[in-house]
Amino acid sequence: MKSRSRKYLSLLTAAVCIVTLLTGCGDDTAVHTGTEARTEEITETSGDTADNGKEEAAAQEDGREEQMQTNASRAQIEIDEETRRELTEQLLEEEKLDTSVMESGRATKGCTFDLPEGFEKAEEADNMYVTKRYPIDASVISYIEMEEDISQQLLTEETFKEQTEESLKQIYDEDVTLVIDSFEHIRISGYPAFRILCHYNVGGVEMTQLEYAINADRSYMVIYSQTGDYDYMEAYEASAATIQVN
Repeated sequence: MKSRSRKYLSLLTAAVCIVTLLTGCGDDTAVHTGTEARTEEITETSGDTADNGKEEAAAQEDGREEQMQTNASRAQIEIDEETRRELTEQLLEEEKLDTSVMESGRATKGCTFDLPEGFEKAEEADNMYVTKRYPIDASVISYIEMEEDISQQLLTEETFKEQTEESLKQIYDEDVTLVIDSFEHIRISGYPAFRILCHYNVGGVEMTQLEYAINADRSYMVIYSQTGDYDYMEAYEASAATIQVN
């Protein structure tokens, strides 16, 4: 099952890359190249005595063609996005995953949760909460909001492990082995979500993370972290029980 999911994720990633290439600057370059070619032709034919009326007509023609190219690009984007959603829904169905993420739900305003006792908003970063002993006590709670990403529902335990290890290596410049203790599909406020508990050792420090990722009309993440010197897991679980999408 994991190998099939990985294959499907690769196909979806490839499809997204193709969309990016199709809607990139290629069409715009073609428009400017065509405009320059016609301008040179008018200059060579008319010389210094070029008729202003012809130049104006050529400019209007260029404008019409540029508008046609713009409209075509917009249509391409709409078609590709629709195809992407259809592909995602098909993959979700094949993997017997929650397809409710495809439904057009209500617009959400954000995600709220109760902070554990002793945690407060960090001074140096928005949406980050720390203890009064930070950074001596490096326990942190992070809250993240992102644009909607329906393909996130295709996330697998294997992919999460690979991507997280790669990110940790970039951050700490060392190979880090991530151990996933649990990887669960749950629902929060009626929306499909993930609950992921994992731990890893970096620079001799044991780190444990409890992550919640919610797929609504936006993506919401709440990440609880602690070092091996402290144990807030019971308080973290109590806080996580209060998470809700508004």
